[in-house]
Amino acid sequence: MLNKGFVLGNRYKIVNIVGKGGTSVVYRALDMRANDAQRAVKEVMKTNGSDAYNARQESLLIKEFYEKDVKNSFFPNIIEIIDNDPNALYIVQDYIDGVSMEKLLEYDPIRQKTLLRYAKDICSVMSFIHKCGLIHSDMKPDNIMVMRNYEDFENARHPEKYGKLKFIDFGSVIERREGTFAYTPAYAAPEQFRKEELDEKTDIFNIGATYYHMLTGKKPMNVSVNGRLVSSAERFVFDKNMNAAMVRIIRKCVNDDRAKRYRSCDELYADLDKAENHTYVKAAGIIAGLAVLSLAFSAFAGVMAKKGRSDDFNKLVEKAENANSYEMRAAAFEDVIDADGSYSDAYLKLIELYKNDHVFDEKEVGQILRLVNENINELRKDPHYEEVAYELGILYWYYYFYGDTSSSESSTTGKIAAVKWFREAQTAEFRRREPDKYDIAHVYCTIGDFYSQTQKKENELLKKNYSQELWEGMNELNELVETANAGSDIIILETYKTIINLENSNINEFSRSGISLAQQRSLMDKILAKTEKINAEGDSAREAKEYILRNYNSITELIEGSR
Repeated sequence: MLNKGFVLGNRYKIVNIVGKGGTSVVYRALDMRANDAQRAVKEVMKTNGSDAYNARQESLLIKEFYEKDVKNSFFPNIIEIIDNDPNALYIVQDYIDGVSMEKLLEYDPIRQKTLLRYAKDICSVMSFIHKCGLIHSDMKPDNIMVMRNYEDFENARHPEKYGKLKFIDFGSVIERREGTFAYTPAYAAPEQFRKEELDEKTDIFNIGATYYHMLTGKKPMNVSVNGRLVSSAERFVFDKNMNAAMVRIIRKCVNDDRAKRYRSCDELYADLDKAENHTYVKAAGIIAGLAVLSLAFSAFAGVMAKKGRSDDFNKLVEKAENANSYEMRAAAFEDVIDADGSYSDAYLKLIELYKNDHVFDEKEVGQILRLVNENINELRKDPHYEEVAYELGILYWYYYFYGDTSSSESSTTGKIAAVKWFREAQTAEFRRREPDKYDIAHVYCTIGDFYSQTQKKENELLKKNYSQELWEGMNELNELVETANAGSDIIILETYKTIINLENSNINEFSRSGISLAQQRSLMDKILAKTEKINAEGDSAREAKEYILRNYNSITELIEGSR
């Protein structure tokens, strides 16, 4: 296993572990020859010779797919295969910054409009594989990644703007043959259970089962129970209110009789296209028809809703305030927001709850973003919306996976995501009400934009000199965090830690921009002096303080050595 900081092949600096399998480990790494672009490095142990061989063959296949896919949109790029270690094989590819569809479906089904778009993409990929003369044989949500796009991905109110799909894990791709044992029971076709010859219609069954999971939010029943084949009628059960066109498509995909399934992915795609167009036309008609009714009844309904829910709503708030455990409080405040999406205090209480353990994890991200984005129009009408946006920015900036072994890199991701929320807070009204927080949000945006630029992969995108702007932002943040109501000791210390890290990474760039080494040393001395005065209480605060004190000496040595 590779340690953090290890440089593989004089090029890839290991950052952290992002996944483990039986005989493999996947790391996140920085490509030092490509402006620290993020890479995924898969380490496959050679204990069992077939594992390394299969991993190599799969990687070569993905590389072939990537090169044949002229848009380079569905497959990750394999950068290189490193095979100079007698104990392990290393496969380097572009890092996919996203979440598996399997994980996404833990929260909710995928909404109709997005489902149809994704369904067409899945169909296109399968058609592409078939035209290469191959069969996938194991398509499922866990093999599909939804790319993160921090402008759009988190905007759950507009799910059609979720990031595009990337497809992973092609270890099961085969030519037509019998007796294939590798399959996932929940998505498997009857012929896979019976070990019969597989063909393109097997894949159509697999993606139909995947569509079912996307539509219902429920994993299908396994293909067999106690050695008995289970029929599709038992495995795929639909509620009455589900989209009829999508239900019909799925039922045809997962027919037990191969002859009654779609003959090809092209035929399936055509039906998906029709369903998508029909959805838009039908929705437009319904909206037009309801517009008149909504105008007539909106005022009456609004008054009655507020009057009718008053007592019940207050009871929900009281229940949330009195809940003892984390789980109960989180669930109770979620109920409050579901009852009134404009009640900003409930969002702020949830955010405060997340901060208690200094970790803003994936489950919490999913919960708060669903609540905020599904109620964004109502929430923006609340006079304290900017406060919610500001606190969300703080949450992302300082607590996003804080304390995890990947905290350094995940905090960079968190800072980039935080910028969106800090921008939301920068209104004239918030500036009047909370001038200190407004100024802090402004500086965070400057620093966050710099982080975003450093994530760019192409050197030509960095021709603009950001060093002077960054230096000014660092100094402004240093002054603000001391004079303004910035928050707890951990936030202040993490701010100093951010400044320390930026100085460490940009000493030479600052010098080239005319910022003297004496100025740089002076800022570091100020940070040290203020850090030493802070009585850090709690493990996280102590860890941050020790980090600053430990790194101060090495950074000042670098500054002095550059004179």
